[in-house]
Amino acid sequence: MLQIIPIESRSQITEIFAKYNPREQSWLVSDLRTKFELQQKILGREGQYIDESVLRASDLWKILLKRLDPGLRLVSDPFARSLLRTIMDEHAEVLGVNSSAEDTVFSYIDQMAAIIFHPEGTSRLEEWFASHPESMNRWKEWYLRARFCALKLLQDHRIITADWITAYLQNFNELERVWNIPLIVDLSGEISRVEAEILRVLSRSVDVIVLEPNPSWKSDFHFLLKPYEDLRAQSQKIETLPAVAKKEKRVEVLRFSGMLAEIKHSVGQVREWLNAGIAAESIAVIAPDIEIYWPVLQAYLEEEGIPAQKDITHKAQSLPSVTRWLALLRSKSGRLSSSDLEISFFDKEESQQLRYEEFRSLFKSLYVNEDLARNDIVYKVFHEQLDLTGLLGRDEFVAKALLYWNSSETDIVQVVLRELLQNATSSTKLIWKEWLSYLESIVAAKEYTLEKGNPRGVMVTKLMSAHSEKAQYRIFIGLTDESLRGRNKTQLSGQDYFELAKDIGFYLDNPDQSDLEFELRLLAEAESVQDIYCFGATDLSGSLCSPATFWMSLKGDHEKLTLPKETRWDELQHSEERGGRPWIVSRKENIQKRIAQDLGKLEPELISSSELPRISASAVESFLECPFMFAAQRYFKLKDLPDVDLDVDHRTRGQLAHALFEKLTVEPMRFDRKAEELEYILEAVRIEKKLLFADERLWVPLKKKHIQLGLRFLDFEKRWREEFKKTRTLAREKRFEFYFDPKTEEISREPKDNCFRISGQIDRIDGDDSNHLVVVDYKSSAGGISAHGSWFKNRELQLLFYMWVIEKGLLEDIGGEVIGLFYYVFRNFERKGFKIEDLAGMLYPASKRKDKNATFEAKERYMTEFSTVLMSTLDRIKKGECQAEPAEYKTCVNCEWRRQCRAPHLN
Repeated sequence: MLQIIPIESRSQITEIFAKYNPREQSWLVSDLRTKFELQQKILGREGQYIDESVLRASDLWKILLKRLDPGLRLVSDPFARSLLRTIMDEHAEVLGVNSSAEDTVFSYIDQMAAIIFHPEGTSRLEEWFASHPESMNRWKEWYLRARFCALKLLQDHRIITADWITAYLQNFNELERVWNIPLIVDLSGEISRVEAEILRVLSRSVDVIVLEPNPSWKSDFHFLLKPYEDLRAQSQKIETLPAVAKKEKRVEVLRFSGMLAEIKHSVGQVREWLNAGIAAESIAVIAPDIEIYWPVLQAYLEEEGIPAQKDITHKAQSLPSVTRWLALLRSKSGRLSSSDLEISFFDKEESQQLRYEEFRSLFKSLYVNEDLARNDIVYKVFHEQLDLTGLLGRDEFVAKALLYWNSSETDIVQVVLRELLQNATSSTKLIWKEWLSYLESIVAAKEYTLEKGNPRGVMVTKLMSAHSEKAQYRIFIGLTDESLRGRNKTQLSGQDYFELAKDIGFYLDNPDQSDLEFELRLLAEAESVQDIYCFGATDLSGSLCSPATFWMSLKGDHEKLTLPKETRWDELQHSEERGGRPWIVSRKENIQKRIAQDLGKLEPELISSSELPRISASAVESFLECPFMFAAQRYFKLKDLPDVDLDVDHRTRGQLAHALFEKLTVEPMRFDRKAEELEYILEAVRIEKKLLFADERLWVPLKKKHIQLGLRFLDFEKRWREEFKKTRTLAREKRFEFYFDPKTEEISREPKDNCFRISGQIDRIDGDDSNHLVVVDYKSSAGGISAHGSWFKNRELQLLFYMWVIEKGLLEDIGGEVIGLFYYVFRNFERKGFKIEDLAGMLYPASKRKDKNATFEAKERYMTEFSTVLMSTLDRIKKGECQAEPAEYKTCVNCEWRRQCRAPHLN
């Protein structure tokens, strides 16, 4: 017999529960938390209960399916999706789409299972399409694809997911024969039209009592509650319970700046209630999706010392061993990504041979397997890929995957593989890609418990599991429109849902009718002492949120922004007594000192090193720009290498041009070289310099560009030497190295203790037969080059440094007097720099305008001033200065060490 009991208030259920016999009846609920709570009540009342005393609706449907079709296997959504992708690829020609559309097809199966699995569903829908051409054009093809794939899964693979069970049960006429326990159905708004029909069929053989939500506002959810309307029409008895007087309760409506403020206020409010003597289990914190809040909320509750009923769990994929395992499997499967390669490579001993910065530079951008050859060590580890051809059986995949598990912890891998073995049979065959995708989806969903919840703690739960007699003090958080609304992943419009229901009787789950909003309104009318409804204007990522319609309908000031209550963390931050945490006590002075240094109130400590750092022209410039930049490179050994990517970096272009000019300026210079010869030179340079490119196709246009550059360079040099006939290139890429004793200022070519090793490389030195020398430094553009009168001001000391080295006689085989220092801009072959005008016409032309600082006297002043700057800089370096004090703050904008810097103006 089918009996309906309208429920106006959740408190009326207490009266029904008092008459319920758990030994002879089954109480049907929608969620696990409610099931456990009812089981505890039965245990307290009866001292025992049987498994069927309280059932989730999903458990009942699974029992019925097992009894009616024992050969059909119930599998998880991820496994069904893996098989679905295989089916779609196998029948791509028929379907018109391949596995890339798997998510859409799966959403259609979920949404339209009631029609797909109904014996007359498709024929009725075809008739409906005839009178709805616009809907037919919009989504008929997607429905047919979904139906084709769903039937393949059901009939060929003999699998089904939990969400499709009730739709499939429509096909059986003997439902009532496989269930003999009377039911009390308490599903609130979580009942579908198909489920209602199954309950009606079961009522032929057993008593079925349906608790129908009957609030005064139920007309607002007519579509959602239509299943109850159908059951009412076919029921043999409708029992009306005595009305329950509504008790007054205190209600607050609060607006916060964001989710974090909601969390802080909730924790502060819970603390106040506990201090007032209210039991923790009488308090509830409720959200539409509590998992979004839980990581932060749990931390605040723990700091406050407040127990919670919710378990502390972590995703399996957060375990390093699991992350490394999946990264290695993907890397060995040809699914290249920089992050996976990094994780799996640095778990191996071979990684000790390669600096991390070099690895990032080489492999930040990966495109094809051949890119692994950018480094021999990485290539050796990963070039052997798994054989991905053909189909693999379940056991074969598991065996191969376990070969790459390299952790002694096996508990979590057992949990993951147990799920795989439960869903896939030994005869299941998939390609490697699908097996790996399925394994990834298992890992993404699996959680492991770090700490069990306290049964007597505060209830922290999602909205759909929040019905509880114990919870009399409730805080509702996350009341945003986004969190309460369902997402429609299909192309069915709201009108389509209503038309399908009206015309052919299929009430599909309409995203516009939110069961979350329905449950929220039911909970709001449940008996309690105090309810607080919260809305946060932004989520934890800072995105704006819209308030829920229900929250706006409550009486209160919706515009007033509420400041959250203080928590234990706030007390610790504002407390004068800083000794609250043991780990701070031992480090208190050091931490306060570091903070003072970061704020610029104290001078930073000097660096003490066992040996003095290596010095070059660029190092001196770097120190004068900012001592911290120098320290990052020379003391901390940090590198910022250019990435190997589709856009060739400036450093690689510069290396290529410098090497080309070095080859072309070999004396005696030849100006008759052809493009073919330059191409040969460039190929040799590429091999010699080990230049790498993200794609080989990048080399061809770059080579052509540099062939043209080389031809132009030769033409310019020919005309230059025709004008300055005595010009000879004496040195190209000339290296030097010597040792400088900062105490005695002595210079030596032999290594000595406590001395600076000073080294460098001069791009080019030209000279004549009078021992006059010109120093040349190649530049790709004139950007950043100053006139020589501003070299000291702008800390451009490179050419002065080279002149100082030459004039001190520190170059082997090269000697003479420097009369010119030039930046050679090879974009337009222009020379900029310092020259002695009195000697113009020998190695360079005279200036168009007279330069009063282009004299021997000016050169001597430059030498003297440079020597002073160099000695003072070396003295500061020896002292260990490393403070983050840039000469100009604009330097910080493009500084590669900005994120590591502790400069006060950046904090």
